[in-house]
Amino acid sequence: MSFRQKYVAFLHRKPTGLREELIWMMLKGLAHVYQGLWWVRRLAYRLRILSRRRLSCPVVSVGNITTGGTGKTPIVIHLAAHFISEGLRVAVLSRGYGGKRDQGKPLWVSDGQKLLAGPREAGDEPVLIARKVPKAAVVVCPNRILAGQAVIRRFKPDLIILDDGFQRRYTTHRDLDLVVIDGIQPFSTGRVLPAGLLREPLDALADAGVFILNKADLARSVEDIRTQLARWNPRAPVIESVYRVTGLRDLLTGRKVKPSLLDGVPVGILAGIGNPLSFVRTLAQSNIVVRHAYTLDDHFAYNRESLKGIVDDAKARGLLYLVTTEKDEVKLPKSLAEEIPVLVQEIEWVVTEGMKHWETILKSLQLSGGKD
Repeated sequence: MSFRQKYVAFLHRKPTGLREELIWMMLKGLAHVYQGLWWVRRLAYRLRILSRRRLSCPVVSVGNITTGGTGKTPIVIHLAAHFISEGLRVAVLSRGYGGKRDQGKPLWVSDGQKLLAGPREAGDEPVLIARKVPKAAVVVCPNRILAGQAVIRRFKPDLIILDDGFQRRYTTHRDLDLVVIDGIQPFSTGRVLPAGLLREPLDALADAGVFILNKADLARSVEDIRTQLARWNPRAPVIESVYRVTGLRDLLTGRKVKPSLLDGVPVGILAGIGNPLSFVRTLAQSNIVVRHAYTLDDHFAYNRESLKGIVDDAKARGLLYLVTTEKDEVKLPKSLAEEIPVLVQEIEWVVTEGMKHWETILKSLQLSGGKD
């Protein structure tokens, strides 16, 4: 297991022994400090001691309240592709986790015509967005105002999408906050970091404009999650959604592969994502049985040594295929598939409940972008 997986497992079980009790006490103490600082910051903005800046373009944020694994990126891709198909010029602003670059200035991943940066500089998710929606401008920078101003000057978008922007709502004005809730692990332990996986206290849900209950088909109880959301924010509509597997693609050749090819075949997964369990479960829906999982930290930076170790282990276990995600694909060399066949799982994001609400939301955003 990766460090994150061990950490999450520790958070979700009772401590055993004095050492674990002491660790829990320390984590809870740090969580109280974290939450206190959050309250002070929110109060400062509400009292207008600190101010929020506005970009000269409609802005929609796709964010979450927990760390990693909720599935924001496919939703960003869906939104960008939809509005581009409706004639809007769309820009996506991202933090660019996992990228190594000059943190002080915006990095153009795509100008809406060609790819300008790779995953090493920009991070895996911005590159994936740029590949999947080639007509969108994609810019990476921790300072979203700086990035927004740069993209407005150069690209002149009709609409800006903030990828992972919910925690920046006090610094950057947005016209709508879409908050993604993970159906598998919606609220973690109910505690903020580092005693839980919440990036903010649950009170923050009151600031959401719309909830997207993602991976609803994998939720233990959709109604329980809806009840919790209504408790914190009864005004925001809840949209339910799932991932639908559209197929498998050979990493080396790019050819489509039928899932039936893997019937009864020893298969492993290769995934550096926030919630690998959802990946395993979507494969199970295609009747693919995973014999071994190479689960790495989210945004894991693959290198020759780590890949060699995985390939050698996979061969020793008798695995005939590795299946990976589109997010991992952008960081994997095609030469990997010369060592062992690698298939990429392709998915699409689909609304399953609340379609009328969703269509109304899309229409209002389209109108705000100036297209009737």
